[in-house]
Amino acid sequence: MFDVLIREAAARFGLGDKALPLAQMLLAYMTNRDTGGLAGFLEKFKVAGLGPIIQSWLGGGPSAQPISNSQVETVLGASGGLLSMITSRLGVNRDNATSAIGYLLPAMVGRLTPGGSIPAALPAEVTGLAAAGQRLLAAPAAAAVAAPAAAASSGGAMKWLPWLVVAAAALFGLSYCNKNRTATEATPPAATAPASAPATVSSAPAPEAASSSAAAVTAPASEPAAAASAAAADEPAGSAVVSWMVDTVPALKVYFDSGKTDVHGDFAAKSADLVAYLKANSDAKAVISGFNDPTGNAAANAELSKNRAKAVQAALEAQGIAHDRTVLEKPAETSGTGATNAASRRVEVVVRK
Repeated sequence: MFDVLIREAAARFGLGDKALPLAQMLLAYMTNRDTGGLAGFLEKFKVAGLGPIIQSWLGGGPSAQPISNSQVETVLGASGGLLSMITSRLGVNRDNATSAIGYLLPAMVGRLTPGGSIPAALPAEVTGLAAAGQRLLAAPAAAAVAAPAAAASSGGAMKWLPWLVVAAAALFGLSYCNKNRTATEATPPAATAPASAPATVSSAPAPEAASSSAAAVTAPASEPAAAASAAAADEPAGSAVVSWMVDTVPALKVYFDSGKTDVHGDFAAKSADLVAYLKANSDAKAVISGFNDPTGNAAANAELSKNRAKAVQAALEAQGIAHDRTVLEKPAETSGTGATNAASRRVEVVVRK
């Protein structure tokens, strides 16, 4: 029920294997009968003057309004409150925990209130996660920090084991890439090779090992130089989400920082038109294609572009698009397809019927 949402929170806010226990603790706090259950939890936000935001969450859907970190702090940030318990027991950065809760809350409330009303009983999966979270909330801080794996087991360890392995591998890979990219940036750039020659691979195989001042990729000979310059000026220089249209149908371009797979926080807002279109057209699918810049190790870049596409796929699923409504498709040309290196580090999402 919350698998994709928790994976997205782990990747977006750097929580790793602590995303699951954080979600469990949040659910336990939200559904605690001693404080009025879900209705009592939502009342805290209404008392804080956030009634319209809460109302938009009920039943889920693209109309759910975001909540800011300061608003989360206002309701849950008191001394001894939920934020304090999460940060002390899991040992996570408070800002990261606050951002993750702000991201999780609208979707969680939406899924717990089908049809826009609070149910008399919660699904068994939710009560199981909440029970694990209640044990974490009740445990001493030191014990809770030392036992995120035990919390994962109580919520279904075998189900989460593959994701935990992937998350650990991804964190190791990013650390390795960052170290290699630092070494590459310290080396003076080689002279520009002829157009027909393959890109030079660094002796340290770091994906997309380009400095922020890397030269723009040469535009195809058939494209006027002025047009290439104009295109480069319109492209984001780093992580961003841009909505566009293909034959009057919504589409997306999701840009990434060098060597990164983190989806920009504007994704939910920028993807609203695309998500609404997919939900209104059951025969349509989102085709997701990953690209990378031409610098660094080609094999590592290919894996990076695939992981970026998967990150965007997870972000769409978090917005309510079913997994089987998305298609990961490798484009014919994945590298150096933008007007600049930064423009090449992207994922494109288009609709296909």
